[in-house]
Amino acid sequence: MLLSLLLPNTPGTCSPALTMTALWLTLLLMPTSHLLQIHPDMSPPITNLRMEAKPDRLTWDLHGNATNIKCIKDSKQILKAEQDRYCEYHALSLCKVSNYTVRVGNPPFSTWILFPEPDGDSEAAAKNLTCWVHDMTVLTCRWAVGRAAPRGVQYRLSWRVGSGKDLECPRYHVDERGVRVGCRWDDVSRYQGGFLVQVHGASAGARIPCKEDMVDFFQQERLSPPNVTIRCNLTHAFLEWKNVSHFNRRVRYQLSIQRGQGAPVEQIFRDNVNSLDLLHPGTFVVRIRAEAYLAGIRSDWSAPQRFVCDSAGDTLSRVWWAALLIALAMLLALLFMFLLCRRFSVVQKILPPVPNVKDPLWDLGQNYKLVVWDIGQPSPEDCPVAQVQVQETA
Repeated sequence: MLLSLLLPNTPGTCSPALTMTALWLTLLLMPTSHLLQIHPDMSPPITNLRMEAKPDRLTWDLHGNATNIKCIKDSKQILKAEQDRYCEYHALSLCKVSNYTVRVGNPPFSTWILFPEPDGDSEAAAKNLTCWVHDMTVLTCRWAVGRAAPRGVQYRLSWRVGSGKDLECPRYHVDERGVRVGCRWDDVSRYQGGFLVQVHGASAGARIPCKEDMVDFFQQERLSPPNVTIRCNLTHAFLEWKNVSHFNRRVRYQLSIQRGQGAPVEQIFRDNVNSLDLLHPGTFVVRIRAEAYLAGIRSDWSAPQRFVCDSAGDTLSRVWWAALLIALAMLLALLFMFLLCRRFSVVQKILPPVPNVKDPLWDLGQNYKLVVWDIGQPSPEDCPVAQVQVQETA
């Protein structure tokens, strides 16, 4: 029929050039699976071309001694067949329709299939599917309702991890109509690398294709700015912050520091280091942001934080502490003297001193005379004692 459309309807023979052009157009428009480049009497070396989803293999039935077999996906990705019997793919797409061609080198032959088979209106599928990791371990996905989605459509998100195991979203976000348009998974720290996310649509009145996205935690992580804490002394300010990534092992931190009003802003970079030591900081304002070193994704700047590490204020504080310690020491000394005096007062009451006895070791330089105290003799310092006799009266 194509030849009849291309050739003129006038009687007579066609020109050779026009005939060849029509034949070439016919070959170009013919499906690849029909281009069996073998002798018509020979049977095809490959039959029953099919895709096995688990494991993800493009396989076929082999006949004869066919060699040098290759698999071509969408005319770009080329794989050499394993044992000339299958080609294995990793993370096989179940939503995007692709052309898989098998080409034989000897004898020359090629055939192809589409996988997955087109099913439903692509305009009804979820649109603008985007996933990202944030707050170190949280995965969030967002999508929009398809333009041609029927009334009552509902979407379901799942991801494939490990050996082909599919998990469904634990917590959905819905729009005003109750249609699921987002998903949140609070902890993906146990999954390293990433996985394939798929959004399937369902409706009572139509078949809806799925939409998918390959989530790479390393590449699709959105870092958050860290929170800075500080410890000050007279001459130093020690700044610290926590790690902001669970998947990116190398993180560069950029600090913007301004010391005083109108002072120039210092830019300081710290690679995989979560602290900074500043000399003579005084009063300063700091902001910080993080950057995944290899992925090149930066976080937003943190809110400005103002810190005061004033050496004059520290000196005043030290003076007050010194005065307090001195006052406390004096109070303790007074208390000790009071207790000591009380102790000697009690001793003196129990053992009174001998009168008029001088110690020459303690009274050097004093011109005192020692007084001999004989027992029975009155002392010059003693008062005379009058003897009183009591007489009985009649």
